[in-house]
Amino acid sequence: MVAHKKEFELGERKFNMGGKSLNGYEINKLWRNEDGRRFTDVSVASGAGDVHDARSYAACDFDRDGDLDLFIRNYKTDSVFLRNEGIKGHWLTVRPRGTYSNRDAIGTRIEIIAGGRRQVRWISAGSGYMMQQPNEACFGLGDSTKIDMLTVIWPTGSVQHFGGVDADQHLRVIEGQDSVEVLPTLPQPVLPPVDLGTGDPMMAKLSAADIRDLDGNRVDVTKLGGPVLISFWATWCNVCRGEFPDLNNLAAMHAAAGLKVAGITVLDPQGPELKASLADIKPGFPIYTISRETYDSLFGKDAPVPKAMLLDRGRVAGTFGGKIRPYLVKSYLMEALRSR
Repeated sequence: MVAHKKEFELGERKFNMGGKSLNGYEINKLWRNEDGRRFTDVSVASGAGDVHDARSYAACDFDRDGDLDLFIRNYKTDSVFLRNEGIKGHWLTVRPRGTYSNRDAIGTRIEIIAGGRRQVRWISAGSGYMMQQPNEACFGLGDSTKIDMLTVIWPTGSVQHFGGVDADQHLRVIEGQDSVEVLPTLPQPVLPPVDLGTGDPMMAKLSAADIRDLDGNRVDVTKLGGPVLISFWATWCNVCRGEFPDLNNLAAMHAAAGLKVAGITVLDPQGPELKASLADIKPGFPIYTISRETYDSLFGKDAPVPKAMLLDRGRVAGTFGGKIRPYLVKSYLMEALRSR
């Protein structure tokens, strides 16, 4: 049972979430259909298996190369685009347009027979939260180079048949017309290479910032190797101090994979003394310091703490505000390690 918002505001909530998300930051799952007989979990292998707070997705041939890509919409963080570069086979897409039926052809059933097998797709609406699948049917054909029969059953009940259609085409079918229209296949775009440090302004600001170790020596945190999780904290911040067990666990669990963790203390003369605080919280990773003035120059005047960021291959791969969520950090870490 979930309490009403007003009950939370009045402190009368039905249960204590303990600072966790109602969505739980569960790992996204992607399964591959194995010839209609079973499903194989390919979440991590495909790159889809992270723990962003995902709300919806769209499967669409965004780059028009014949396979389905995924666009995942996340809550309060960047969306994720997964471009399909898997095993290639033959394919067909069909985009119906209604004339007597509704123009978007919602409710249309499209069937094909190719290589002795029948496949069926429906054109539907309202497929996700603030997300909509395109009004087209996509078919994977494997080794088949021709569609023996294409059948379109319109919402009005009328049926059209088209035979002998070649594979590897984008087609438009207009209700009532006796022939299909072949749409142009756009050239596949070339994605830009990953920025390896030549254009990330935050990395340049971090490299130039006056960050020092506990002996007063200047440190360039962008040269620590990577991936590196940087946690900015202050001795007076109880939320920050409460993060150290999670940070210690992250540092210990992922050291073998190459992850480094570093804490940067935002100095404040009004706060508890740093060395006494470190003796109390016992960090399992290096601690550096930064002045409040320099911290504000990085993140803006009176910028809050805690704040964390993951540095990888000369760029800021992820940023985290407020109390750290270990599973969310693991998601970015997995992405960084997969790309190496």
